[in-house]
Amino acid sequence: VLMVTRDRDGEGGDERRIEPRTDTAFFAVEIRGNDLYYRLVRNISASGFSFDDRFPLERPGDPILMEFPLPGSREPIRVSGRVVYARPDRGVGVRIEDVEKDRYAQLMAVPPPARK
Repeated sequence: VLMVTRDRDGEGGDERRIEPRTDTAFFAVEIRGNDLYYRLVRNISASGFSFDDRFPLERPGDPILMEFPLPGSREPIRVSGRVVYARPDRGVGVRIEDVEKDRYAQLMAVPPPARK
């Protein structure tokens, strides 16, 4: 599965994704200053992820810090990235900039099942 998306807001030009995204459904925590927000992650790939948000506070280009659960581990995976798009109809798309690659690869190998 190859997905190509275009940034319709005109910011940052076209976004072309090479890796396939894996549909999923799990809660992660967005850390924003001293505040925590639970986010429903809908798909992940080696270079990014997206989560549902009907009223996104994020804007394209914003830095973002998340903690993803890793099944079988008490320590979450800390993921930092940059917002690529933020739209009520599509949620928020994030390009990963820094992550513990080995632990994230474990999550990619066994992603939580997507809800239908």
